[in-house]
Amino acid sequence: MALLVAGVLHGLWGKYPDVVTLPEGLLGDYIILRNPKLPGFELTIVWKVHLDEEGRTTPVLDLLTKVPEQVLQQKMATIENVPARFRSMLLLFGIESAIENLIRVVGLGKSIPA
Repeated sequence: MALLVAGVLHGLWGKYPDVVTLPEGLLGDYIILRNPKLPGFELTIVWKVHLDEEGRTTPVLDLLTKVPEQVLQQKMATIENVPARFRSMLLLFGIESAIENLIRVVGLGKSIPA
């Protein structure tokens, strides 16, 4: 599982080096998405791996937001919904596509390659 996550992270970091930060490297348990045009705006994606009694593994991802006060005042309802919408995207698209869509939706990336 760790190798799968590391591969996804390496791919995203390669596509979006201005946005994706890997503070603990490829084997860490979180990444930070930063908007280069908006200092102080960060989205942190944290993951754990759940192992059930039968040995099945399930990735569990959560999204944490860090938003500057001026942005928070303007777009409070939108920012509050981001973690729930991210969980929905995980179910619909999978890990890599959900993170790429998050980059696009929040305006962190310049463009999403086809």
